[in-house]
Amino acid sequence: MEYDDGTKARARDGSALLVGPVLYATNKHIEESCKSVNKFFMQCKQDDRNPRSCLNQGKEVIDCVNRVVRSVDAKCPAQLTAYARCMDKNHCHFEKCREEQAALESCMPLN
Repeated sequence: MEYDDGTKARARDGSALLVGPVLYATNKHIEESCKSVNKFFMQCKQDDRNPRSCLNQGKEVIDCVNRVVRSVDAKCPAQLTAYARCMDKNHCHFEKCREEQAALESCMPLN
């Protein structure tokens, strides 16, 4: 599968790639699930200006985002694909993809 601009949307193993439209489509799920690890990462960056000091916290954020996207994709692949394609087609303007957003959130409700 590809997006309108030719960007690959799936890895060879079939999993969703972490490209812009997928990240936009899963942003609420990411925010909900990764809030605490992101908070620790941002606090680390605020406390220490040396980027190397926060590599472990940054890796935890990336790992969390990967888990969330894999989870959403495993449970609702058609809805995620439709929402991500809509976001890609509409330059990531949420207001143009509310129907697809509702379908994804119906399939995988936010807490």
